[in-house]
Amino acid sequence: MFSNRLVPSAAVLCVTLAVGATACGSSGSTKASSPASAAAPASAAAPASPSASPSPSGLDVSTLSADDILDKAHTAMSSITSMRMAGNITTDGQKTVMDLRADKDKNCAGTVTVGATGSVEIIHNASGTWMKPDAAFWQNVSAQEGHASAGPAVAKMFSGKYLTGAQDDQNFKDMASMCDMISGIAGDNSKPDSATKAAPTTINGQGAIEIDTKDQDGPGSVYIATQGAPYLLRMTSTGSEPGQFDLSEFNKPLSIQAPPADQVINYSDFQKKVQSV
Repeated sequence: MFSNRLVPSAAVLCVTLAVGATACGSSGSTKASSPASAAAPASAAAPASPSASPSPSGLDVSTLSADDILDKAHTAMSSITSMRMAGNITTDGQKTVMDLRADKDKNCAGTVTVGATGSVEIIHNASGTWMKPDAAFWQNVSAQEGHASAGPAVAKMFSGKYLTGAQDDQNFKDMASMCDMISGIAGDNSKPDSATKAAPTTINGQGAIEIDTKDQDGPGSVYIATQGAPYLLRMTSTGSEPGQFDLSEFNKPLSIQAPPADQVINYSDFQKKVQSV
């Protein structure tokens, strides 16, 4: 079942990039999430066009009750092999924008932007995790360490570089865990306190039925496809952490490759160079 909990709080995205420094404050514990977190490499293709075919069973899910529609959607989402999730959530006044693709084997790639802190490109596969911060991100790290004047030099030094080699660091693990969004959806057996069927609508050109929900995290809505398999197409929250995420590109094969070696810097080497600036 789907509640209207969205993604881990922005604290998950605060990656430790220097000794004792994080890019956006404390990297404390993550908030429980439901459908999961996020989806897509910047170089990936545009979302595939949604299918307009009727559901495999010929059943129009919009005729079912709200709870039954959610059950059908959960079953459909539990069988997917890959997907894209793109959208945003605002936590403590800070907006986090995410666009990630992932498959059931936790291979994933995409970008995350945390408020004015900057953006990080993420790549993860069975071989490791790589993150490429942009200039704004590097400069914020320097400023939080009390060396704002060194920000431009740090940004220039590591421009275009992916950071890796700290796979045991909890922050790296948190970032990699974002790639497990498919099992996060499949394993989410929570039920909203209430679910009400609303009017049919269209999400990114695909027919859908809106289900308005309410639970401990506040009110929200989920939108379930009425054409083809009853996939979850959109999640919204209007509670204390408002946001919206669109899901697409279901079962589209992914090929997540490690960055070229000349674009990668090891975490330990990174720490030494930062301290020398």
